[in-house]
Parts: sequence; structure tokens; C-alpha cells
Amino acid sequence: MKYPNPLHRKLKNTYLLEVSCGHCKTPVLIYEKAGKGNLIKLQVVRIKEAEVDLAGHKGHLCCTCCGEELAKEGTYLGRPTYWVIRGKINTRKVR
Repeated sequence: MKYPNPLHRKLKNTYLLEVSCGHCKTPVLIYEKAGKGNLIKLQVVRIKEAEVDLAGHKGHLCCTCCGEELAKEGTYLGRPTYWVIRGKINTRKVR
């Protein structure tokens, strides 16, 4: 991971997930997940670090290696969010 997210805020009762491309298995970002459900959306304030610079990034989230589209840009409760496309990502818990 190259770019730390300048908008990141640490939250209580969260754990780290490594999100990777489902096609080429390249790690894309590290996300702070809360709760025990499936990963449906990626809130930008919970992304710890990513392969792309999130400060100036506009548009959908794509894999840096193969170019596969992983998530669509949108908003949730007025905050910037990436909505995950089902089956396009793999997740792994980081210890």
C-alpha cells in the first residue's frame, strides 16, 4: 500500500480488512470494518491506505493492475462512499 488516506479516522470496535481484486488477486486497499456482515460499501473515512491517492481521486474504484472495476462511487448519509460490485473483490482479515 502506497498512499495513506488523509481523511481516515480511527473508530472503536473495528478490525482491518485487506481488500483485493477478485480477478488478479492484487491488494487494493486496507479498510476498517465494523460489525459482522458482508462488505457492501467502502466509506472513504474508513479506508486506512490504498494503492490510489484518494485525496484527488474521482470516479469509480478500479484495480491498479488489471483495470477491473471494483466499486462505484456514490454517497451514503452525505459522505463519499464506494458501493462494492458483488463478486469483484476478495477480503482477508489483517492481524
